[in-house]
Amino acid sequence: MHAMHAIHAMHAMHADSSPVAVPEHRRVVLVDVDGTLVTYTGVLPDSAADAVRRARAAGHRVYPITGRSKAEMPGWFDELGLDGMIGANGAYIESDGEVVAHRRMGLMEVTTVIGWLTRRGLPFYLEATSGLYAAPGFCEAALPAVRAYAAGEGWADIEAVSVAEALHGLVETNDLVRDDVSKISYVLSSTADLEAAREAFPMLAHGSWGGRGHTALFGDMGVEGITKARAVDLLLAHIGVDLADAVAIGDAAIDIGMLDRCGVGVAMGNASQEVKGVADLVTDDVEADGLAKAFARLGLLG
Repeated sequence: MHAMHAIHAMHAMHADSSPVAVPEHRRVVLVDVDGTLVTYTGVLPDSAADAVRRARAAGHRVYPITGRSKAEMPGWFDELGLDGMIGANGAYIESDGEVVAHRRMGLMEVTTVIGWLTRRGLPFYLEATSGLYAAPGFCEAALPAVRAYAAGEGWADIEAVSVAEALHGLVETNDLVRDDVSKISYVLSSTADLEAAREAFPMLAHGSWGGRGHTALFGDMGVEGITKARAVDLLLAHIGVDLADAVAIGDAAIDIGMLDRCGVGVAMGNASQEVKGVADLVTDDVEADGLAKAFARLGLLG
């Protein structure tokens, strides 16, 4: 059962309904990235950038909360002047330039998983704080899965999509045993690979992901017990803010915990019905200025 708050007695409302009443004080806004802050093709809408800047100018704190590592964040990340970030779906927390928490896989775990994936013939890459790393040959081997992912996300000219474009900053190297790895993602040849990974590494957390429609194209393994909701708790405790003063905005099933945990949970218009069902507010699609409209309705723009 998810934590309940008084604000959750509200019914989820569509973007064109009456404004949501919120306290007139400083808020902490936690914004999912892909499908929320940026489109599924990685475009940051001007309206979203402007909303973030105006909210911060009004005294609110804004943190992206994403499955991406810090190294995967694009150039505009620093230009927005955000207050920090939660990365790797909660494994990495940074605020005001300080690393608040970083849950990492142990060197032995990294070594063992790399060996297992190599023997099974599954292309993989490491998601680390310092960047994305894969063995030589990954970009060629993973290209079909990456293009299938891009197609599901609505990218144009799929045949021109490269692994380097889709996995920004990925480096092929033989130096793969690292101490800053949050998780390891790998190309699935079938769902049997995911089940085999769970059996081989029961001490790790396992997941799968793909394009729009959630077709399983990739599996991943990482530290057990990592969630966005748990990371929100740790961040708010660090900066001394109550859950009631936190706003969470997202579009995917992995965001449900934080939407239900925070004082106000907002679902994007492009979210699934499952996500919309736990939200206090449903805004418009990411490509229809949904984030900016949510900020406006919540009185965050000053």
